[in-house]
Amino acid sequence: MKKNQARKKYKDLRDKLNDLELKKLSNQIYQQSLGLKIWNKNIFMIYKSIKHKREVDTSRFLEILNLKSKKTLYPKINFQTKVIDAFLFSEQTKFQINKYGIEEPSEKVIFNPKLIEVVFTPLLSYDIEGNRVGYGAGFYDNFFKKCNPKILKIGLSFFEPEIRIEDTNPNDVKLDFCITPNKIFSF
Repeated sequence: MKKNQARKKYKDLRDKLNDLELKKLSNQIYQQSLGLKIWNKNIFMIYKSIKHKREVDTSRFLEILNLKSKKTLYPKINFQTKVIDAFLFSEQTKFQINKYGIEEPSEKVIFNPKLIEVVFTPLLSYDIEGNRVGYGAGFYDNFFKKCNPKILKIGLSFFEPEIRIEDTNPNDVKLDFCITPNKIFSF
């Protein structure tokens, strides 16, 4: 399957999920994540779900990160460099909506990406080798290149992987794991 085909297929499948299904599946993904040996790490980056795009709800992840006193970062797109910058979250963090409808922190101090240990990564699709299909702008691929090579890249998906994404390229950065409602895939 090609990336554009995967984007269309999985956008359509997500659009068919009603609010109750979305909540239930998101909760199952969160529950699955508790079995992953990542919670001894200290610095996590997580995205704010885009509700109208029917993304996995990440609010429970934020709750556990706060309960475990982890440093939690949120991404913000730098449209000039086409790279994501990471910003430390606190109770005082204010969010604003960017031109893509994504809530981003309004903080000014960029966190050093080399220090981040785990990134929960949005996606539309992925394959059995860990190739991720996002929205197509390459923001996360560019971001991962600034990070420590040992960073754990974890996708969150309502769906099982495709067998193969045919049109990957050298700029694509593979996932280490993808968490679904029923299983954790390791790559």
